[in-house]
Amino acid sequence: MTIMMRHIGFLFFTVFLAFAESFAAIDTISVDVGISVTNTMPIGVVPFEESGSFEALANKPNEILKHDFEFSGRFTVVESKKFDLVKFSREGAKFYATGKMESVGANVKLSCYLYASQTKDLVLGESYTVPQKSVRDAVHDFVDKVIKQLWGEYGVASTKMTWVSKVDGVKQIVVADYDGYNRRQITHDTTINIMPTWGLNNESVTYVSFRNGKAQLFEKNIYSGKEKRLFAEQNQTFSPSVNPVTGELLYASIAENKTTLYLGNPQTGKSRKIFYGRASQVSPSWSPFGSEILFTSDRGGNPQIYVMGKDGSDVRRVTYMGSYNERASWSPEGDRIVYTSMDDGRMNIYTCAIDGSDIVQLTSNAGTNEHPTWSPDGMLIAFSSNRSGSNQIYIMRKDGTNVMRITNGGDNTAPSWSFYSQEKQNNQQTKGW
Repeated sequence: MTIMMRHIGFLFFTVFLAFAESFAAIDTISVDVGISVTNTMPIGVVPFEESGSFEALANKPNEILKHDFEFSGRFTVVESKKFDLVKFSREGAKFYATGKMESVGANVKLSCYLYASQTKDLVLGESYTVPQKSVRDAVHDFVDKVIKQLWGEYGVASTKMTWVSKVDGVKQIVVADYDGYNRRQITHDTTINIMPTWGLNNESVTYVSFRNGKAQLFEKNIYSGKEKRLFAEQNQTFSPSVNPVTGELLYASIAENKTTLYLGNPQTGKSRKIFYGRASQVSPSWSPFGSEILFTSDRGGNPQIYVMGKDGSDVRRVTYMGSYNERASWSPEGDRIVYTSMDDGRMNIYTCAIDGSDIVQLTSNAGTNEHPTWSPDGMLIAFSSNRSGSNQIYIMRKDGTNVMRITNGGDNTAPSWSFYSQEKQNNQQTKGW
């Protein structure tokens, strides 16, 4: 795709007007290069004691523990078939996790423990009695609490992901655990669905549907299945972004051959234009404090990243390097953004400080990389890539290392990471909050 074609797509959102071209596969490959600048903590993992039959479990608890610890971006896992102080000491694992799993009728009692390696003192213990299908959820919860215990902030193992998946040739919205497990399709239309984003309570997903022949915003409760169209007074609406504090919705609307940003309340249906001007504005993203907005605009001639107050005031340019920058997302810590930039006709993922300085390229020499989204703890970035030969979803650390694929088969793009649960939002102690 040429720069001119992308530019036209930006101005008039050709993706909404020419389905076949605009929704072609976007292949992306990210390369796991370099040494991580993120400090990781060695942690031991020992298999659980088992009492009963657990044939329905796809993975044992220690396998899920290992998976979650590695995905967290915070740990280097030291596996051992049993407690081995010499091995843990040699590898620097000051703590290790293990537990017990027992059959209790139709349920499973899962006891999870975090111990100090040197003394075997119990540092953290949690007990769960759940159906076998919920063992993975229980271990996710335990891992998040281990991270809270050792790092002072919750992990993201219990969070969710939504993305666009092509099903029987049609782009549909799916939701899943953060690591791609327990995937579930939530739209079943015969027309295109794109741009999913989570509601503040993680119970709903707002997305764009073409069921009426035009790009329009819909909100769907992922549990009840109830659905409604949002801001129906406008003909075409897209690019939703949810305020992480108030739940207000930013979105773009097409009028007079340009796109303009609006701020709306999904509950009341009321909205108002927040930006006036001759240039187009798309891809809005909230600051973690819900007070400022990142967006892409061609006001300078080519698409670049800008920031402004939620009322449209104090507009200033963020990116200057590169002729095509878009889809910026603000880190939960508030100090950096992640965005995509065109390099030799391919899109790659970058981060920079909010003033545009300290630019870091996270992907290179690996196809096209797009749609970056931060984990709610700011440690990880999910994105779309074609490195495997088809569009898939990947997760990497915030420095671009330790790239891991979470989808297999089909065509998967445009991930969006959920918020923390309300309880964890209230207790989280991240920088900037």
